[in-house]
Amino acid sequence: MIAAGNLNRRLTLYAPVTLRSDTGMEKTGWRTSGTVWAAQENLSLREIERTSGLTSVAEAKFVIRYRQGITERFEVVCEKRRYSVIAVEEIGLHEGLRLLVKAL
Repeated sequence: MIAAGNLNRRLTLYAPVTLRSDTGMEKTGWRTSGTVWAAQENLSLREIERTSGLTSVAEAKFVIRYRQGITERFEVVCEKRRYSVIAVEEIGLHEGLRLLVKAL
C-alpha cells in the first residue's frame, strides 16, 4: 500500500497524440492525461546500472498510485520540469507504478 503522506509532489501526465497539419504531415503532439500525486525517490545503484543498458539513463524516479495505460511513450511534468518516461514498473498487483524518467 502506498502511504498518502509520501505522495507530496504534483505530477502532470502527458500522452502522445498524432496530429495532422493542413498539408497532411503527421507529427506528435501531447494531451494532458491527468494530474496525480507522486513521491519522488532516489535512484538506487542497481536501477542506474539496469537502465544504463537502455538508450537513456534514468535521472529520477516517481511513484504514483496505479493508473492504467501509462507507457514509455508518456512525458511528465513535475515542478515545471519536463521528463520523458523511459520505464514503467508495476508495484504489487495494481497498487502503484514506478516511473523511471529522464529530463528533456
